[in-house]
Amino acid sequence: MRIGIFGGTFDPVHMGHLILAEQCREQARLDQVWFMPAAHPPHKSGGVTRFEQRCEMLELATAGHPAFRIERLEKDLPTPSYTAKTLAELHRLHPEDSFYLLMGSDGLPDLPGWYEPRQVIERAGLIVVPRPGVMLWTAERLATALGMDVGAVQLRFVACPLIEISSRELRRAIADGMSIRYMVPRSVEEYIRDRKLYSGKVSRA
Repeated sequence: MRIGIFGGTFDPVHMGHLILAEQCREQARLDQVWFMPAAHPPHKSGGVTRFEQRCEMLELATAGHPAFRIERLEKDLPTPSYTAKTLAELHRLHPEDSFYLLMGSDGLPDLPGWYEPRQVIERAGLIVVPRPGVMLWTAERLATALGMDVGAVQLRFVACPLIEISSRELRRAIADGMSIRYMVPRSVEEYIRDRKLYSGKVSRA
């Protein structure tokens, strides 16, 4: 199968995440998209909502979509959560499948600074959504930055509606008592309200 891996903190998951995943699935002809919440994200200086709660919100958000799945793999991997290690484990568990990372174009310039970035490229293709105001990195530029042959870089851009929603701003809005209706699925909104998540927590990165 062709499987898209959509990693992130998802704290909380929102409509922008779901639209991106669906557009990548359709345009890149993926069989499935696996949402993979980071258990211990290395780039987060503050705390994050408990792993299982983030997974439960993802389950609610993706319910009814047969091609969407929540993958809890990173919970059982050594910390912190590194993409290269996650992909290595995915290949070990699913050797017959092909994996593709879903990401925004603003993340491409950072990729050479990731943990073992060459292993990331060797283990997965990249399906990239352009971001406004961000210069697009070509496969050639990325290969040069990594010291790799351009033929080793699988990179495809997909068009996606611009949805300016961020999890951080949602957390701030919730803490301030503002509405997040239509920015997250209704079931996720109710989950957040019932468990009083993010109340008074505005300092998370």
